[in-house]
Amino acid sequence: MKKYWDHRTSPSTYVIARLIGRGKYSDWKEVFRGTYDDGMMYIKSLDRAGAISFNDDYIPAMQKLRKHCRNGYALEKTLRREIIKLKKEIKAIKGE
Repeated sequence: MKKYWDHRTSPSTYVIARLIGRGKYSDWKEVFRGTYDDGMMYIKSLDRAGAISFNDDYIPAMQKLRKHCRNGYALEKTLRREIIKLKKEIKAIKGE
């Protein structure tokens, strides 16, 4: 199994490749492409016959996602406030 970062994409992606076939007909095929955390979860699922642990894998991933969403909502709220302020300033300038 090969694990490496593909820096040709933006943002960089984590790639996992496996040797498919036998003998001289074997070739490396990409089986996973995504984030590092998702790649580690993919490898764990291979070790467990496709199963993942709810406590060890799913909950930490959801906590990380929730944190990113919360930050996104806060930025969106700030951006909306800035847009409203700019609209009021434009209206004030045009009204003069």
